[in-house]
This record gives sequence, C-alpha cells and structure tokens, in this order.
Amino acid sequence: MPGSGNSSRAFSGVIGAPNRKPCAYSQPSCDNSTASESVSAPSATTSMPRSWASDTIERRITVVDTGTPNGSAVGAVAFDSIDWTAAQVSFVQAASIGAIQGHILGGAAGETFDISLFANDAAQGPGSLLYTTTATFGSDGWNGASALSGWTVAAGSYWIEFEIQGDDTLGSSSVTGALLDLGAPNPVAVTASTSDGGFSYGDDALSIGLRVDTVSSVPEPAAALQMLGGAMLLLTSAGLVRRRR
Repeated sequence: MPGSGNSSRAFSGVIGAPNRKPCAYSQPSCDNSTASESVSAPSATTSMPRSWASDTIERRITVVDTGTPNGSAVGAVAFDSIDWTAAQVSFVQAASIGAIQGHILGGAAGETFDISLFANDAAQGPGSLLYTTTATFGSDGWNGASALSGWTVAAGSYWIEFEIQGDDTLGSSSVTGALLDLGAPNPVAVTASTSDGGFSYGDDALSIGLRVDTVSSVPEPAAALQMLGGAMLLLTSAGLVRRRR
C-alpha cells in the first residue's frame, strides 16, 4: 500500500475545478383587548419550524469524468494483486466524495476489489492512506463504490487508487485477469502504477476510465419556498406591530 515504505499501487486523474408535506405556519394569536396587543411581535430568538431546516435533498456533482474508454483488452493496463494503478485528482474546494468508479474489464459478477484515497504527501505517488472501501464488480464497464460516507477532503490534490489485496477476488475467474482499458477521451494527467510488482510514476496522461462524484445537502425546493414564506410572515407581523403602536 502507498506510503508504507514499499512502492504502492496507484493511478492519477485530475478532478475538474463540483416530497415532503408543506409545514403549516401558525398565525399569532389575537385577543382584541388593545390595538397594540392584537398581534404579538416575534422575538429575536424566534426559530423556524424544525422541518423547514431539515427538508434537504442530496446534490451530486461529477467533478472528474475522463469519459468512457474503448472497451478493448488490447493494450489495457493489468489490474491484479501485484499490479495497481492510481490517479492524482485535485479539488478546488472542500468536498465530500460520494462515489468513485473505474472502467474495468475481465471480472465476474460478485468479485471484489479495493478503492482507496491517499494524501499527496509522498515524494512521488500516493502518500498517507486516508480512506479505503471494498467494491463489487458487476460486469465489464463502469464499476466502483457509491454512497460513500465520511470521505471528506479539503481543497488540494489527492490520489485515487484501484487495487486488489487481501481477500479481494477480482479477476480470479478470468484467464487474463482484470484490466483497466484505455482510450478515455479526457485522460488523467498524473499517474502512478506497478508493473509486475515494480513501481512507476509518470506525469504523462493515462487514458483509463475514472469518475468521481461529490455530494452535498441543499434545501428541497418546497422547503426553501416555505422558509422564504415564513420569513416574510415574520417580517409582516413585526411591521404590523410597529404600525399599530
């Protein structure tokens, strides 16, 4: 694994610079005793109903997309227990990674492999391990991990690595083993990899397939309108009190 003293496996890619029910609003009470008391002014600490603040949806943004490789095993990069590939990616701002996919050939459904994120703190290639997860192969094409949780990063450069280790089984049922095919139209710029156990690093483009999505929570459209309407009602109530006084 990178950063352990032994050469680590990695591949480099550059990340591009990322119905709920309406909440009822309760009108202030009125007792008609005096004009100034007919509408109660909201206090400075009045808060919005909890549901207004919690109605959010997940926003997913693809920040790296090399495009789809050619699907050919000819000239593809070996991907097995001694051959890994990593891509360097860059985030222009802090982000939460939600999904990572690579374009992989030669596996059987249910076989597993690892996807890891490393810091860019080594002289060359992946540095300190930050996060890792086991992914399951489906069929030739895009495979990876989605619904990642806690994979938060600050702005800067990192390494995403595809590797087979431990109990991983990807390629074990194939004569050729698993492969990362080439030919993606938007190649990653900086890569690191092994070849038969040897380490190589290059700042030249490698046209493997890589996709990276970030996720964030944003107010649901209906909830945003509710919050706006609630704010307007609060301001209107305060204005009525000032006018009646």
